[in-house]
Amino acid sequence: MRPATIVLGLPMLHPTGRDWLAARHRVVDVAAGQDIRGFLGGADALYAYPPLTVSADLLAAAPRLKVIAAAGSGVDHIAVEAASVRGILVTHAVGAGALSVAEHVIGLILCLAKRLVHTDGAVRAGCFEARWHGGLAEISGRTLAIVGFGAIGRELARIAKQGFGMRVLAVTPDGRDPADRHVDAVAPLSDALRAADIVSVHVPLRPSTRALIGSAELAVMKPGAWLIDTSRGGVVDPLALRRALAGGLIAGAGLDVFEPEPPAADDPLLAMPNVVLSPHDAGITAQAFERLAMAAARAMDAALRGVAPDGLVNPQIWPRSRAAPAAAATAS
Repeated sequence: MRPATIVLGLPMLHPTGRDWLAARHRVVDVAAGQDIRGFLGGADALYAYPPLTVSADLLAAAPRLKVIAAAGSGVDHIAVEAASVRGILVTHAVGAGALSVAEHVIGLILCLAKRLVHTDGAVRAGCFEARWHGGLAEISGRTLAIVGFGAIGRELARIAKQGFGMRVLAVTPDGRDPADRHVDAVAPLSDALRAADIVSVHVPLRPSTRALIGSAELAVMKPGAWLIDTSRGGVVDPLALRRALAGGLIAGAGLDVFEPEPPAADDPLLAMPNVVLSPHDAGITAQAFERLAMAAARAMDAALRGVAPDGLVNPQIWPRSRAAPAAAATAS
């Protein structure tokens, strides 16, 4: 029986995950500048991390592919529906990077509240008198609205409540109470936006969530409120956000994600002093990257052994998938 072939796209899988896979399967690394399409003809599994885009056209070049693993929670870079039609499983690593992203959110909030980017630059430029420029604030006791309440939302609620005594509002997709002791109330999006001093967005990018935060939503936020987005750039309407920030509708924003990525060099957001930016790195701390890699590695290994992996994005296709045992496929 031939060994399964796993193709690792760029950025590379963390060495812990790669070594674990290499001890069990044939691992093929795609080097910088190489076209991944040339590796897919013999691939049984594919590791796909943005900016690699797995399109329907790309899937057509992979006749043996059984599983695609995304080392993160987002799968908007993968044509999931097209994969499902072909019987290809798609997995994501829900929760593996949650703590890192939640900590990053707190970091962005603190940067806005303490004006850390501004004051760092001022001190380096020899302006110690920046200490008197004002605008510094505390975040303890503020009201935080968490839009989307999955693994990241739960970690953020815990840190905000335990660490800063914040009042936490949860906005859930179905309006249900998440039964989390760190949540003070569940609220519809519009009510949460009106009440919050800080809004942090944590929903996947789907047709239903594109521009979830647009002009109308930004208009009801407090003038002194901050918006934090570590989800996907398309969830917040970029044009509406620029206008809201420039017009003083909200006080500031902390952004780890953009549309497009990277942002254009002339994007007005890059020049706004009330915006703190990071390069979509909230979930790739050393610790999280290792957890994400192992989650992806174990998911691919399970699928290749005929076992339904954790983190399935399209579990409904399992019985008829290319990875399912013959008996399960026949039974379907």
